[in-house]
Amino acid sequence: IRFQPQVNAIEPLRKLGLGKISGFKVKTSAAKVGEDGEWMGEEAEGEVLSARYVVWAAGEFQYPRAKEQDPFFPGAELCRHNSSVRSWKELPGDDFVVIGGYESGMDALYNLTTCGKRTTVVSSTAFWKVATDDPSTELAPYTMERVRDGFRRAPTPPRLLAPLRVTSVEYNLTTKGYAVKAKWGAPVEHEGGEHRTAYHGGDAEIEEVGEEGTEVELVTPQAPLLCTGFEGSAALGVVKDLFEWGDEDAGGCLAVAPLLNDFDESTKTQGLFLVGPAVRHDEHIFCFVYKFRQRFAVVADEIARGLGFDTEETVEECREHNMYLDDFTCCKGACGETC
Repeated sequence: IRFQPQVNAIEPLRKLGLGKISGFKVKTSAAKVGEDGEWMGEEAEGEVLSARYVVWAAGEFQYPRAKEQDPFFPGAELCRHNSSVRSWKELPGDDFVVIGGYESGMDALYNLTTCGKRTTVVSSTAFWKVATDDPSTELAPYTMERVRDGFRRAPTPPRLLAPLRVTSVEYNLTTKGYAVKAKWGAPVEHEGGEHRTAYHGGDAEIEEVGEEGTEVELVTPQAPLLCTGFEGSAALGVVKDLFEWGDEDAGGCLAVAPLLNDFDESTKTQGLFLVGPAVRHDEHIFCFVYKFRQRFAVVADEIARGLGFDTEETVEECREHNMYLDDFTCCKGACGETC
């Protein structure tokens, strides 16, 4: 086990004359916090590791979606991404606008509210009302309970504005504040999936809805918090070129997603496996831990068999505990817009 390493490169090793990958060199450096508070690598203190297989499990949080990238808006660079907040309690200011209403936005809402700060959430979709066959497209029950708790405990309840899409953010040199401009979208009824019924538990009244097409301007003295998600380590990390990627124009779950075989192994680089919320298969997404962890045993099984181990008994035990997901018919659901 290596603590706090920074992976600088992963190089496939190929057998001479065959082109087949025989293993990997993983170049690392010691990770330290620089004077600016950002992590940096000290290559002189690093090492090179050798492995037959590599499982990429670096997650999402350290790789926020670039502010300049679509679907962002003019002035997005004036905002602060939620992943840069070290302490919600010590965050200067007491009046915030949060852009984005999915998991990151609701986490920000809860933390700001419990710290006594006024909070307004602007979201193009009322995710707190979404219910489909696929729970990856809606807020986790734990998250939703935190939102309800925030409303119950806050001296000044937070505001949830949806469907409201931000069109621009501007900085006012005179007032030293920020103006968040947005436009109301068409109202949407979230009726639930084929096998589920939407249950709001009294949440229907917690949001504010405006007339479609009208514009609003929210003013805040602090930089708006951008809670619009992450690109992830597969897309922005050192393994990007070791994966093939889905066609952006094709749409669906595999658009701009790393392409994997049935064992979550890269279709481009044999021996490199992906685990975590970036895993996709056909029209199935595995965003949340209670879904993608069911694929861990599939990866482990493929690696173990490749090393010559008999895995039959262990695989059956995993199946008995519903922790070996290789039949996707049991998790059929819509491909959501959130992942």
